[in-house]
Amino acid sequence: MNGKEQNNNQINEFSKNLISWHKNHGRHNLPWQKKINPYKIWISEVMLQQTQVKTVLPYYEKFIKKYPTIKDLSNSKLDDILEMWTGLGYYRRAENLYKSSQILQEKYEYNFPESYDDILTLPGVGRSTAGAILSIAYNKKYPILDGNVKRVIKRYFAVRGEKNIEKNLWELSETLLPNKYNNIYTQSIMDLGSLVCLRNNPTCNICPVNLNCESLKLNLTDSIPEKTKKIKRKNLKLYFIIIQNYKNKDLILMKKNSKGGIWANLWSFPSFNEKCILEKFLKENKITEKITKYENIKHNLSHMRLNIEILRIKLEKEFFLDSYYWKNIYDKIGSSKPVISIIVRLKEEQKNENGNVLKA
Repeated sequence: MNGKEQNNNQINEFSKNLISWHKNHGRHNLPWQKKINPYKIWISEVMLQQTQVKTVLPYYEKFIKKYPTIKDLSNSKLDDILEMWTGLGYYRRAENLYKSSQILQEKYEYNFPESYDDILTLPGVGRSTAGAILSIAYNKKYPILDGNVKRVIKRYFAVRGEKNIEKNLWELSETLLPNKYNNIYTQSIMDLGSLVCLRNNPTCNICPVNLNCESLKLNLTDSIPEKTKKIKRKNLKLYFIIIQNYKNKDLILMKKNSKGGIWANLWSFPSFNEKCILEKFLKENKITEKITKYENIKHNLSHMRLNIEILRIKLEKEFFLDSYYWKNIYDKIGSSKPVISIIVRLKEEQKNENGNVLKA
């Protein structure tokens, strides 16, 4: 069904009912809703990309406390931002925030732009994120199309099929926009998808727009949106080596990952995806000390399952290696969740020398 087939009364009724519903049933106490400004909305929207609100909340609170303004963020270092991002995943978002903060400093003198085209030039900001910032922070009439909103629109208009679906959903999203209260409307349609129009078992009986929902009329709420094919994750074996300094066991050998691949720009132990390459590394660098094997870590990414074998070597002599650095386990560094979990347990082991197995 095309949005043009809906008459204006129905469209106006949609936004009117949604805004009215939000007053009593929507979310009003999210931290970025307090003293709303475009900077806070931007940070929250980037964090919420592919991540649920409950997961984002503690990260957002900590992030805003450390970087309360654009100026604070632009004066930071990428490593510091990545350190705060550890565990949130999709680390490129943190890198994009840092790059954007430099643009906001140099081009906009620490002010967040109000132009749609200007906002779209910021790294990591797409059409939906730009629309959310403009509507929520500036009360401007722009559509959004995040996962929750897509589901609402697909069900409301009974949208099925793949052909031109993205283009059609954007058009439908625009037809539903009210002429005022766009800040409330945008939050309300996101809340509807998050709280009522759930992927499984939607609570249609309490939905404020159920009277004109085509999927409900046709008894299609279970089949719309259509099930997406699950991406088959690849299995990947990795080897991490914890190499401790011979003088100071708090120092471990680490390297900053390149800009490509998984965990780009994050600090990591020497790592290898084949045992023969690991053995070659040890041989070439004349590392002959005893190797202690720890329990493997299993870690899932969106596109792969990692099985990480962890080895520890306590050096008995001085050692240096190009592109690697001695990092203190008590330093704050930007790193992946598996690496940080190993470091945390390494600290515990340092305190209790009786422990000889690292549990991941």
